[in-house]
Amino acid sequence: MSSLSRRALFTAGLGAAGLFLPRRGLATGTNERKFLFLFCPGGWDVCDVFAPIFNETTDHQAGDEPADVGGFRITDGAARPSVRDFFATWGGNTCLINGLQVPSVAHDVCSRWTMTGGANEAADDWASIIAGNSTCDRVLPNVHLSGPIFPQRYTSASVRVGLASQLAKLVDGSALLRSDVPLPHLTPERDLAEEAFVSARLDRWALRQASGQPARLAAAERLALDRAVQLKDAAADLTLAKTDLYSVASVAVRALTTGLARTGMLAYGQGANGLWDTHSGNALQERLFEELFSTLHRLLADLDALPGEWAPTMLEETTVVVLSEMGRTPQLTAAGGKDHWTWTSAMLIGSGVRGGQTIGSWNEDLTGAPLDGETIMPGHIGATLLALADVDPGEFVDPGLGTPLWDALA
Repeated sequence: MSSLSRRALFTAGLGAAGLFLPRRGLATGTNERKFLFLFCPGGWDVCDVFAPIFNETTDHQAGDEPADVGGFRITDGAARPSVRDFFATWGGNTCLINGLQVPSVAHDVCSRWTMTGGANEAADDWASIIAGNSTCDRVLPNVHLSGPIFPQRYTSASVRVGLASQLAKLVDGSALLRSDVPLPHLTPERDLAEEAFVSARLDRWALRQASGQPARLAAAERLALDRAVQLKDAAADLTLAKTDLYSVASVAVRALTTGLARTGMLAYGQGANGLWDTHSGNALQERLFEELFSTLHRLLADLDALPGEWAPTMLEETTVVVLSEMGRTPQLTAAGGKDHWTWTSAMLIGSGVRGGQTIGSWNEDLTGAPLDGETIMPGHIGATLLALADVDPGEFVDPGLGTPLWDALA
């Protein structure tokens, strides 16, 4: 059976408005809040930005000084002008959370705590939970480009796009040409996505119809094919031409903007344990913070200029979450770096966030001061995000490990 007759049979069975009409996304018209997670692996030095504690027990970059910018008390430095620019421009959209405790100094354990609220290996990460509880159908519920991810219950909600455009290569069929298994019937000149992918599944659909398979299987087949074609149409948007932070983040933003995804996850500063793991040469933190805040400034400007699905702009329907799995010790080591520290900070920006405020504070020894008698833990961050996503926090976060920070919500 030719491809044309296969398609004619399929569309005749499903109706002319079926599979092959291009669409913006399956989820248009919803009012679900979207989330973009930006993770800084390795442990950032809060003294460089978030903790302007200047005393004999803390070390800062040369020339640093405390400053009040956009309603925030921060550490200001000549080598990090984008930090000041960010808070001056976007402070009204930002909630800074200080004195957050992550009870470990091991990268993998801290990453799990930060993204799931505890050490339970059966717990899902925040992005997967939010994506898995979407009330509408999205082709890529959680777009994962890089960074920690712990899907368990919601494994099917997370799609690993990858920094080498793996998903786009699978979708357009070019990955098959790089297989170690000989595929003599495939050549670059053929339309791989049409012949090797769509046609084979149309044959399967026709066989199921002829054999009297239940209607639900046909419906599931149609949904899978519908998604496959949408992915094929979106392959260019999911392809990374560059791997700098802004380019990678822009892929996640496009997935959110087109309605393909509800959540996106990426990391900045990859490496063995992350470039932020400055056990020596702590000056690297300055360069990392400068690029991070420069990129955040550009991303928020993009989101503020893009029309949303249900709000005037994407910034009004997208919450940006910026965090690291740990902090760094207040003082320099003999190697000129800083070791792991269990106290850190996080930022919530954009939709649903009550901006222009700091929640939590620092003691003089760079430990977190209790908030209303309670230490801020990763579970507080997660419960807050779930509340923003209209997901019951109590179903996923032990109240003893964290409840929503209601003051953070607009």
